[in-house]
This record gives sequence, structure tokens and C-alpha cells, in this order.
Amino acid sequence: MTVKRRGAKAPDQLLREAIENSGVAEVLRSSTEGNTVKVLYRVQEKRSWLAILEYVLARTDGWAAHVCQQYFMRGGRLVYGWNFILTSDDIEKAVPVVCGLLQQAANVAPKVGRTFALDSFPLVGHNRARQSRAVFDPRLPGPSQGGPSHKGAYSIKEGQ
Repeated sequence: MTVKRRGAKAPDQLLREAIENSGVAEVLRSSTEGNTVKVLYRVQEKRSWLAILEYVLARTDGWAAHVCQQYFMRGGRLVYGWNFILTSDDIEKAVPVVCGLLQQAANVAPKVGRTFALDSFPLVGHNRARQSRAVFDPRLPGPSQGGPSHKGAYSIKEGQ
């Protein structure tokens, strides 16, 4: 067990606060055992959290992190939480570094905004003449042989 200095926060408490301050996760529990800090948490915005993790894990130096999803039963339902397990020979120095990286990542990593309905999107590489008259027929040759693509819109008409 790691001995903490008087008035100083335990390593798991520091990491817990850093994860919660990211704004995309809620910590369920945390613990420190020797040279390992474990944090179990829920993620509200998975894409944002993955961007944060990518930023942090790309800067590993003198410490190792294991991130995974842990599945378990709660109230008769299968649920999961995320595990962040930090290991280092000098955990007292590694935790503040990782906490700093988490804070930087929350500010630097791309923010994933709300999604909105898409009104229109250009068809890249489409041939207007061919697509406006093409009728889907799986027996027709593919685009490599001059036929229509069998992957997209087949009856796009102008003005609709």
C-alpha cells in the first residue's frame, strides 16, 4: 500500500478527480495498491473520451496504462464500466503527470458536438447523367466495366 503524506491526496483520488474534471466521465470507485492505481468509471461521451485517451496514451513516459471495459451484472442487467489502470515504479510522480495530461487533453482533444440532421451531401464522383437514368439491376456490369455503381443512389432525379 502506498503511504501518503499528511495533507496530500492519495494517488487514486488525484486520478479520480482528473478523470471527472474531463467532463465526459463519472468515477464509480478507485483504489491504490502498491505501484498501481485503478479507477472504474462511466463514460457519457465515448467519442470525446476516446480522443482524450488517444492524447494521453500517446505521451506515455515512465508509466504504463491499461484501459478496458469491464462487464458485470447489476440488478439483473448486463452493464459495463471503463477501467483505467495506471502502473509505474514511482506512482507518486506518475499520477500528477497523467493528471496533467488528462487536463490538457480535455482542453486540446477535439470536442464532439451535438449531431444535427444532414440536409444534403454531395455525391462524390457521381456521374449525373448515368445516375439519373440508371435502374438498379444486379446483372449489370459494375463501374469498372462502364456500368452503374451498385452501392448508392440509383434514381436521383434533378429537382427532387
